[in-house]
Amino acid sequence: MNNNANNPYTPPESDVNNNLVARSSIPKVIGIISIILGALGLIFGLFGLASLMFASGALDALSQGGGMMGMSKTYLLGTTALSVLTSIWAIWIGFKLLKYFDIGRQHFNYYTIFTIIVSIFTFFYTKSMMDEMFAEMSPEMANAAGGMSAISSLGAFIAPIILIIVALLLNQQNVKDCLSK
Repeated sequence: MNNNANNPYTPPESDVNNNLVARSSIPKVIGIISIILGALGLIFGLFGLASLMFASGALDALSQGGGMMGMSKTYLLGTTALSVLTSIWAIWIGFKLLKYFDIGRQHFNYYTIFTIIVSIFTFFYTKSMMDEMFAEMSPEMANAAGGMSAISSLGAFIAPIILIIVALLLNQQNVKDCLSK
């Protein structure tokens, strides 16, 4: 005989616990990482914008002398401003994923596609500027700089690959099922 059945302070038995499904921790982890990396990107981007604006005269002198690998002030300001905006976007995505909202997953997919497009554009633009710069160098210096260029070009493909892998994790059916619309 169950003595708790007559106790008025005993809660009624329920099978609510049997219907609970464990939520995937993937959105929360990716959300936290997105917030942290977005915040770092925002800080560095704002410092970059400030330095570009305060060093305007020096930038003009450098760009006229070809000292910035042929990159224009407009290009540098544009990419830095874009970095700030995408960092804010990454922070917003992180908070949405942290709260298990599906819109965070959807925007992460858009963010990944956008990053791939920007990486491809940046790679080819930078490569064309470096090719012009290498043409003006001695062959020995061009070979040494070419090795450094290859290493830095590799970096343009690492971030998109990581983002694609993370997007694949976020788009698994069990992860999508735990996100609210």
